[in-house]
Amino acid sequence: MTLTLNSLLAALAGLATVGGLVLAAAGGVGWAPSQTIRRRSRLERKIRAAFIRDTRTPTAWWARGQSLLAGAAAAGLGMWLVTGWLTGGLIAVAVVLGLPWLLNTSGSGKRQIAKLEAVEEWVRRLSDIHTVGVSLEASVQRSLETVPKPIRADVQLLASRLSAGWTPQDAYRSFADELNDSMVDEVVALLILHVEDRGAGLSRALRELAEALQHEVLSRREVEADRQKPRTNDRWVTIFCIGIFGVTAFSGSYVEPYNTFMGHVVLAFVAVAFVLVKIWMRRMAIIEPAPRFLSPADRSGGGPGAEEAS
Repeated sequence: MTLTLNSLLAALAGLATVGGLVLAAAGGVGWAPSQTIRRRSRLERKIRAAFIRDTRTPTAWWARGQSLLAGAAAAGLGMWLVTGWLTGGLIAVAVVLGLPWLLNTSGSGKRQIAKLEAVEEWVRRLSDIHTVGVSLEASVQRSLETVPKPIRADVQLLASRLSAGWTPQDAYRSFADELNDSMVDEVVALLILHVEDRGAGLSRALRELAEALQHEVLSRREVEADRQKPRTNDRWVTIFCIGIFGVTAFSGSYVEPYNTFMGHVVLAFVAVAFVLVKIWMRRMAIIEPAPRFLSPADRSGGGPGAEEAS
């Protein structure tokens, strides 16, 4: 394809379209931090996790991704101008933008283990703080000073809900929903039972539960270590495939059939098939978590947080 002014303008228009979509996503995520406490939907949490590393800094996602966006635009435009493949340029943009996802094969297992380990540490500290004459709610407030970082925001939200007048049962159930782990359900079930009967021995029960959490963390780490080798192989296969695509794109007559319309269709089909195979491989490596027994459907009662959580 010969480079003309019209094709260059079309390329710039395409880049402007991509930039518009990025700005639209930024507007959807939000530039200003929220001043109200509310539970975010699962979809919103995933979108924010993809674009925002530190939610307290509204423009952190731009500082994190501007070099990636520039690299994607340069790679796409370069591929299009050198090879004449519009589809190849779009694939190059998608590859550069998707590199974090393509090369990050660890999934959410490590993050979940880190959160569970933080819960175990928090429960131990909570058992030390909770003494005779100190309520559980006051113990939660005091634990904010030493809460581990992976669950700091969740515990702060729990303390805020308790201070705002939520019924303790609803606040603890929402805490379990945020962490979304069957072992956290056991912690929350213990806290709810104490709220309902206010019996003695909570500190001892928390220490015993912390021991169980520690064993669970060790078991999950062993499983995660066993899954690391196939994930590493998956990462190297991905790097090899991307390298082959980059080399063959400039090999001249070998890729001449892709200059046709049908060649573009085949190229797009191969790219989509590659992504689907990657998704399939990752799903094969996912171990279904143990089912929770404190699901949101079990929540009853119309405390002050019921309307806000819905």
